[in-house]
Amino acid sequence: MRERLRFLDTRLLLPMILLVIMGTLTVYSAGRGTTQSSLWLKQTLWNALGFLALAAVAAVNPLRSFRSALPLYILGLLSLAAVLVAGHRIGGAQRWLVVGHLTWQPSELMKWLTLLFVTHRLGTRPLQEVSGWDLMGASTLVFFPMLLVLKQPDLGMAISFLPILLLIPLLKGLKAKWVIAGLLGIGLLGFVSWQKVLKPYQKQRVMTFLDPGADLQGKGYQINQSRIAIGSGGMFGQGFTSGSQTQLNFLPVKTTDFVFSVWAEERGFLGVLLALGLFGSVIMRILDTARVAKTSSETYFCVGAAGIIALHLLVNVGMVIGLLPNKGIVLPFFSAGGSSTLSYFLGLGVVMSVRYRAKMK
Repeated sequence: MRERLRFLDTRLLLPMILLVIMGTLTVYSAGRGTTQSSLWLKQTLWNALGFLALAAVAAVNPLRSFRSALPLYILGLLSLAAVLVAGHRIGGAQRWLVVGHLTWQPSELMKWLTLLFVTHRLGTRPLQEVSGWDLMGASTLVFFPMLLVLKQPDLGMAISFLPILLLIPLLKGLKAKWVIAGLLGIGLLGFVSWQKVLKPYQKQRVMTFLDPGADLQGKGYQINQSRIAIGSGGMFGQGFTSGSQTQLNFLPVKTTDFVFSVWAEERGFLGVLLALGLFGSVIMRILDTARVAKTSSETYFCVGAAGIIALHLLVNVGMVIGLLPNKGIVLPFFSAGGSSTLSYFLGLGVVMSVRYRAKMK
């Protein structure tokens, strides 16, 4: 066991552990007195499995992980296709596969498998030899799973692939032609999505974001209650299991999408700063690992991993305070969910394997 632990990066692991503890306590408080009162126990089990998976992946040479990228990517695409054919439907969305008593959301892991494969392909040659066609091909590899995820439909998860797309033009530098092409592409994608892709309820979320006070008891209810919960936390918070919005069940989806609202209500502004500081520590440590990585593939993967975590943090926190539309995107290490928990631990296991290999010079 001690031999396995030497592969772990303690400066990345410590803030992760603190975030996991804070998240589990928040899930306990959010589910208290409801049908989800035992959810924190299930989440604790997933966290334990996640740490074991992280330790196992961290002990593997990252070169072996990259060599396995293609079959893993294909397997991920097949699992997304299986969701569309025989997936479990909940609340109008078909996003899960059910095997026995286990429910799995393949799209959570797929963004990490896509990152692994794309960074492996782009990192196999010197940067000056990577052509525009190579970048277009890498972009296509990202668009395939994004389109399959949009068919479920799951706009929030599809957005999670954006850091991988943004990583691709960054490899060539932010030249004017790349900026213009990116802006035109985003504009075209936004127009097509509004006309052909977005469901009526997704369009309503955007309209609610633009005018949240228009329907406080209807479409604007979630964001309004979240703002009330966060504001009521004040400087020091109302205390553990003492948040009025949380305990009186005014706050919706409080164990997943709006779990950070529960934390803010109970821990206040200082608690929010603590959580954001720990997330910042995780992201900065991953970027530092990118700096010392031995190969281009390893560097690209770490930058993409930091981007995925940063995007989830930005979108989720921006959503709960009303600065961004409600997209149903989870907060890493805080939101309950086995698929997302295991996926993040596996992804960061690769980061730790890169760090360990960098030390063995």
